[in-house]
Amino acid sequence: MNLSITYEVAAAKWGEKALRLGYVKAYAEFLANSVSATGSVLDVGTGTGVFALSWIEVGGSQEITLLDPSAAMLVHAHAQFSSRGLKPRVMNMGFEYLPNEIKYDVILASHVLEHFDDPFATMRQLADQLAHGGHLYLTVSKPHWCNWLIWIRFRHRWFQPETICRMAQQAGLTTLRLHRFRSGPPSRTSLGYIFSKP
Repeated sequence: MNLSITYEVAAAKWGEKALRLGYVKAYAEFLANSVSATGSVLDVGTGTGVFALSWIEVGGSQEITLLDPSAAMLVHAHAQFSSRGLKPRVMNMGFEYLPNEIKYDVILASHVLEHFDDPFATMRQLADQLAHGGHLYLTVSKPHWCNWLIWIRFRHRWFQPETICRMAQQAGLTTLRLHRFRSGPPSRTSLGYIFSKP
């Protein structure tokens, strides 16, 4: 299964679907009162920019880089930002190819960890790309029968919260908050996490 092609095909309707299923509202609720108004931000696997836009709309820093291996997704993300007068940096590459010497004050990664062959190594890279004192905001799929429906198309994983927190701890991060989404599909499929790098 070629996951890149699957996402290229899904790009046109991705943002609309996230809105209809309640993910846009859920992301804003998760991020509210937890954002930094300044500093460099990286959104890993940005897709159409839904998570990054939620970050900005609740007052987060606009100094943001959108990273995704899907050119089609990035076209839609850039259009969404441009329509709001925002000018993000756009990088069309896989996260694993991002130069390690680049550090960010904030990293966003929504439903990204589930797609890597070695999620523990990916968590370590996320921690490595964070500046000291930086924060990592994740949303990750959790065990629920709904995720089998998503798996049919995207072949993703899901994780118990204890596993995600253990990954983060082993990568040198400190858990600040575990967020349970309140309603709709997000409450069934996902959990939010905020980690810090000492």
